[in-house]
Amino acid sequence: MSEYRFCLRGDVDIETAARVRADLQALIAHDSAHLLIDCSQLDFIDSTGVAVLLEASRDLEAAGRHLVLVNVPEGPLRVFEVLALTDLFCYDRELAS
Repeated sequence: MSEYRFCLRGDVDIETAARVRADLQALIAHDSAHLLIDCSQLDFIDSTGVAVLLEASRDLEAAGRHLVLVNVPEGPLRVFEVLALTDLFCYDRELAS
């Protein structure tokens, strides 16, 4: 199965979550590929942003597809670790090349 790359940039928080959610929902509905989310330009993510990623992951998994986060910077990665969510997402820095 193919994969589609989506880049998160800047902050994904309560102010930007609705736009990111809409973008991800459109991709999930339009394409049958796995979703690779490149976080190399992600500066910050809050619980609202995390919820958006969890929703996208749930929707993809229901369709037999996967969400893969790549190039997660240390700050956002700490958020996932504090929330004990590192096992819910696939991480693979090698896929980002």
